[in-house]
Amino acid sequence: MKKKKVLSILLAAVMATAMMAGCGGKEEDTSTDEKKETENKTVSIMGWYDEDDMEGVINAVNEQLDGAYTLEYTYVALSDYNNVLGTQLASGEGPDIVLDGAEFPARVKAGNVEEITDKDYVKEFSEAGLSLASKDGKVYGIPSYGWFSGMWYNKDILSECNVEVPKTFDEFVAACEKIQAAGHQAMGFGLADADTAQASLMGYLENSFYHNNSDNSDGIDFDAKFAAGEATLDGNINDCVKKWYTLIEKKIITPEMLGISNQDALNTFKAGDVAFFNGGPWQYTEIKEAGVNFGLMPQLSESGENVFTGGGPAASLGINVNAANKEGAEKTLEAFASVEVQQAFIDANPGSPSYRKGVETELPDEYAEIAKCVEAGNIAVNWDRWSVNMPSQTMINESIAQIQGMVSGDLTPDDYVKAMDAKANSIRYE
Repeated sequence: MKKKKVLSILLAAVMATAMMAGCGGKEEDTSTDEKKETENKTVSIMGWYDEDDMEGVINAVNEQLDGAYTLEYTYVALSDYNNVLGTQLASGEGPDIVLDGAEFPARVKAGNVEEITDKDYVKEFSEAGLSLASKDGKVYGIPSYGWFSGMWYNKDILSECNVEVPKTFDEFVAACEKIQAAGHQAMGFGLADADTAQASLMGYLENSFYHNNSDNSDGIDFDAKFAAGEATLDGNINDCVKKWYTLIEKKIITPEMLGISNQDALNTFKAGDVAFFNGGPWQYTEIKEAGVNFGLMPQLSESGENVFTGGGPAASLGINVNAANKEGAEKTLEAFASVEVQQAFIDANPGSPSYRKGVETELPDEYAEIAKCVEAGNIAVNWDRWSVNMPSQTMINESIAQIQGMVSGDLTPDDYVKAMDAKANSIRYE
């Protein structure tokens, strides 16, 4: 999709140059009018999802628009996305449709997206799906689909090493040690450009601090206090971070992973060389086509009971208040809310939940270990709860950087916690 779009732009530029060089003013005016007409029929959207992954969704939207408008997608790498979109919106520009994940509440806070509370299609989505796109009882966007993460595991390696699928965190650590002793790589992390270790740590915190922890009587309400600056992570999550740090101490997560990309790490799992790999449904098709005998398990708690796995609304979509094509953007968001387009999101991410009524979802057989967790709705991440009073992506980026410091041996778990508090203190909205 990206190559086709670039090619069409280049061809248009060549044609325009030829017409200007060889024709008079009347033809130039006609070209300008045609250009304006084309722009009026084009609706823009930008995202960090690969063009191939979005192709089915974009096609479904354009089918709904039926030629009245055409949606064009531009890819921006996840590592650059927040800065690119934020800069564009701050300058009164940006794509007609605003797509964002953890930072969507910040877009609402900044007044970058239109209120759509009274639109009929909003009523077709669950309250959970609208959580990141709502503020003070008003709605500013709709969800794409639900995401959750877990750990892919290679059934053949576990069988060869006589390892059962672990049910608790301690069992997981023991399984990794046994697998490594047998000469296999236990975990595949690409820490050069990915948040896999961040997802692993937050998954552990969700299970062992926010849930299933008698010492934290506030549960997830702790995050409301943290977001408001009424509580600190330091003095509360330290022990949990130290327990997760066991993976680094036992060299299950190693400094060498800091120089490996996430795709390279995924490739080693697809090649059958790694036992466990943190990821989720967006990788299902790629792994399935590689022919690996695999399954997906959730992040783990200490007891193995009441297990939660990381996840939430994958991304929310809203109308840019400064959209160049406001009417087209409104029609396009309505198309995004349709059953057909919401189904296309699920089809592109097999097993992912939907927040839209009428969309069919089915967990693949490989999801047997995570099915109970997902079907119970035990899917959450703390940064979604933090987003009410701070830009969550900034906290995610800080966490990734601090985890890299722990993996390299330059930082301790207590350093990590203190740094997260310091960052929160510097970026809260109020």
